[in-house]
Amino acid sequence: MTQTALALTCDQMRADIAKQIDLPPEEVEPDESLVDLGLDSMQVMTLLMKWGEKVEGLDFARFMEAGTLAEWWAIAEAAQAR
Repeated sequence: MTQTALALTCDQMRADIAKQIDLPPEEVEPDESLVDLGLDSMQVMTLLMKWGEKVEGLDFARFMEAGTLAEWWAIAEAAQAR
């Protein structure tokens, strides 16, 4: 079985989130609330526009309901598996 490279990785998501909220990527923990870290809905929209260029079907409402990097990654990973 061969694995295909993912268009979007968890590390890339972490780096992009960190850049939006002016933190080093290592401070964005997988299970920490992104809202508590300072991420707002406009920043989420900006991130989804960027990631949407690589991955189809990323839904704003699902990301807003989720709230942690781990949950966001699960959504993005599932979208890429389709």
